[in-house]
Amino acid sequence: MDEVSLLIDLVSSKWSSSVTTLISEGRITADHAGTPNFVDVRTLQKNKGVRYDLTAKDVIIFFEDSQNITYPTIHFDLRNETHSFTMHIRTIHDERAGTDANFGKDRLKALYLIARHTLERGRKGYTASDGSKFNQVFVGSRSESNDRAKRLFGYKLTVETKRFALTLP
Repeated sequence: MDEVSLLIDLVSSKWSSSVTTLISEGRITADHAGTPNFVDVRTLQKNKGVRYDLTAKDVIIFFEDSQNITYPTIHFDLRNETHSFTMHIRTIHDERAGTDANFGKDRLKALYLIARHTLERGRKGYTASDGSKFNQVFVGSRSESNDRAKRLFGYKLTVETKRFALTLP
């Protein structure tokens, strides 16, 4: 499994348990705890790439920014990899809001808290069903990405992962 797919697997597989935990702790409310669509930016599927209808469902778009390889031994027979990703979390303030003027902001906050919780639960490593794994996961910086005219709310979240002691083919 490639690294972007592995990160999507990490977040999507732990999403519902993180929702349950955060609701029980009172950090988010159930009406802001939906499961978004998880999209790999490289996809060619209809309504999953360049354009996306946010009125149907919130979205988190994943893409890889960079990869760094180091060779920690003198024989260069092993390598360590560091991958940097960006997650775009997006929601829209639409008819679901009713009379709640803060619906979009609250929904975005809940999506961010859930995403961060899933990543932090995998911080000491995550192994997918096919054996692919990250040894460490770090949540990085967050920046806002809003459009008031379109009532679009979003965060850009950076994530860094590390894979250690990979043997050379």
